[in-house]
Amino acid sequence: MRKILLGTTAVVGLALVAQAANAQQARPAARPAPVAAPAAPPALPATSVAPTGTAAALFQTPVGVTGAGPHGADGVPNRPTTPTTSGLIVRLGGFFDFSMGNVQDSADKGFFRNVAAGSATNTTNVTFDGVTANLSVPGTPAVTAAKGRQRNDFRTESEINLYVDGIAANGMRYGAMFELQMDNVAAGSGTAVDYDELYGFVKGSWGELRFGQEDHAANLMQVRRPGTLWMGSDDAWDEFVVQSGTFGSAPYIMSGITDGSDATKLIYLSPQFMGFDVGASYAPNSGEGERTQLADSTTTFQRDRTSTENQISAALRYRGTFGDVGVQAAMTGYWADAAQLSANGVSLAAKPQNINAYHAGLVLRAYGFQVGGEYAFGNYNTTVGNGALNPGLDGSNHWLVGAVYTIGAFQVGAQYGKGSQDNGTSTTGAALSDRTQTYLGLGVAYTLAPGMTLFANYNQVEDENLPTAAPSVLGNQGGKGTTLAKFDSSGSNTRDITVVVAGVRVAF
Repeated sequence: MRKILLGTTAVVGLALVAQAANAQQARPAARPAPVAAPAAPPALPATSVAPTGTAAALFQTPVGVTGAGPHGADGVPNRPTTPTTSGLIVRLGGFFDFSMGNVQDSADKGFFRNVAAGSATNTTNVTFDGVTANLSVPGTPAVTAAKGRQRNDFRTESEINLYVDGIAANGMRYGAMFELQMDNVAAGSGTAVDYDELYGFVKGSWGELRFGQEDHAANLMQVRRPGTLWMGSDDAWDEFVVQSGTFGSAPYIMSGITDGSDATKLIYLSPQFMGFDVGASYAPNSGEGERTQLADSTTTFQRDRTSTENQISAALRYRGTFGDVGVQAAMTGYWADAAQLSANGVSLAAKPQNINAYHAGLVLRAYGFQVGGEYAFGNYNTTVGNGALNPGLDGSNHWLVGAVYTIGAFQVGAQYGKGSQDNGTSTTGAALSDRTQTYLGLGVAYTLAPGMTLFANYNQVEDENLPTAAPSVLGNQGGKGTTLAKFDSSGSNTRDITVVVAGVRVAF
């Protein structure tokens, strides 16, 4: 920067001297011939992203990249014309989000707070909004009632995506991708940076091989219900609600198929043939990054068989156009072996079921409209493919539909769906009703300037029979059952959530 400023100062100084010298010269007898206009600078690489809502846009879906733009069909920013001195090209992308939320949540009216950690005396009965319940477990901290949470909040989120690639003499493309996210809350501020995706790749006419910390192939290629920016059954609204504690750890159960928690893996993505492409991935366990231990643990190692093993995913996708109508459809699957041992290396008394999850989606686009839906089912707990079911529990499922209309820089959309998961039995052995979640969302988005989008959405969630712990079946290899949360003085087991989100996003 200092060199640029010095150079600029020198140029300005020379220009002033030249003007002074010209002012002392005699006026020319005749006006000189006009100087030809300078040649126009070379055009910047045109973005290969088709306008949203058009059939052609189906072929420009970024793969494995969220937030940055503009992207080419390969899912990374358009390739500049000048490489670095090493011959590799370095490109930068990312986004910044600011959003605000207004929250009305049954779990906020009054809540239980852990106190006196390690205390020898635990609270046995606690009154919550008129309901007295025994929530303590021997050896756990005591709990006490507290006042309701505030309704409004602000939040920020960002990612920096760095792409490095080059082309070998034989035409093979190779490189690496680094996605830095503001998602590490261990430091306390909530703004610490860690890696989300971190992988290398090689690609050619035969397809692409990725190796490293990346989403599963099924997650990269899935087709989901359409929606506007940050509106959806598992989108920005969940950032404003409590996701752990007495009322369970999963605010939503209607999600896309698991990304595999970015475990280090191998991924193959095929080229497109007659509109079809396929993908597959494998991870030996859920470990990621440069570590021998599981995250935040000093005793548990990623080869200890205490997490899911042999994670496999596969996907089949079709993208095509028929006249003015674009079609995008995919069928994806995920399979994994459940944990074999407890944290101390002892065989589990009740080994969880192995995980399987299946997801199918279809989207049609024409004349500015996008309509479509998705359906998922399988043996999994919480989000699709995450968490193993305890023995004896039935599988989970959900369906979602959505529609979006785009006119110029403005988008409006809506979503609706329902999901269901087995709650097994209570601690006394009585059968419990399934957890059932219903979602309704309305959203708008407006592109104010290139790379800057304003967005707002309304999200309504009805979560019935929310368990307070992982469900299981009594009498089946030592299962302990579960209990259901109470959300009002009548003893209702339904958690009602309404979140209004609005904000601005800058993508580059």
